[in-house]
Amino acid sequence: MNLLSGMEKFGFSMDEELNILADDKPKKEVAPKKAAAPVVKQEKDFVIDKKARCPVCDKEFLIKAVLTTKLKRLEPDFDLRPNYEHVDKCKYDFISCPRCGYSALDTTFSKIDTARVKLIKAEFCPSFKPQANEKIGDTYTYEYSIEKFKLALICTMKKRAKMSEKAYVCLKIAWLRRAQLKEFENDEKANPKVVEMVKKEYEGFYAQAYEGFMKAVSQETPPYCGMAAEAVEFMLANMSVHYKKYDAAMKILARLIQSASTSRKLKDKCIELKDQIVAEQGK
Repeated sequence: MNLLSGMEKFGFSMDEELNILADDKPKKEVAPKKAAAPVVKQEKDFVIDKKARCPVCDKEFLIKAVLTTKLKRLEPDFDLRPNYEHVDKCKYDFISCPRCGYSALDTTFSKIDTARVKLIKAEFCPSFKPQANEKIGDTYTYEYSIEKFKLALICTMKKRAKMSEKAYVCLKIAWLRRAQLKEFENDEKANPKVVEMVKKEYEGFYAQAYEGFMKAVSQETPPYCGMAAEAVEFMLANMSVHYKKYDAAMKILARLIQSASTSRKLKDKCIELKDQIVAEQGK
């Protein structure tokens, strides 16, 4: 029986059985839920240790590699340098054997024939000095990666690699030096002498890459070190603008716009670059 029936006319719907003792029971206080602290992603969160085997000395060793599936791609630089959130993947685009020193781009490291293995063993390995106490942290530093890319460049020359491969290694070094220069912009304690050295190396390797790729597209059959012809030519057009070689850039852009193999998206970018060149020439 509902002892409070009839109270509905006063606006109270008392459906439950009356129990005046219920209010005396202490109520449990529910603690407010704390908001989860935001997880701050760091470069090391995207880097793993991975095994590699050297095709020259057959030694197995560990390298650091980037989990590309977890990366968020950002807008590339004007010359198609890829950018990602939280990590500079370019630092990890090489493989270097700590025993014999053979080094190369990660995409070409294992793609070496017997004749070139002999060249590396004869002309590179005898001079290489292993670094016994080389310390590597959770991630690669710019200086560490650049050292290894320089070894890769020496290897590309010793093994008589294609011009496109030599140019691409130079470009990777230039990109890493440019990334360092960007870091120096926000570092008031940056050593001016170091900044100047980095700037000179950036310009030096960038020039080598530009001339190398210009020669490669005139002598080699695409793809160029794994890159599509259209991508390389668009990159060269942008690099030509960097050197204010506007005529060279315009010729490349005209060729890309007229080509049936150029995608609509890339043609739109070519038109944008043409407009930029016209604007710069009109200043």
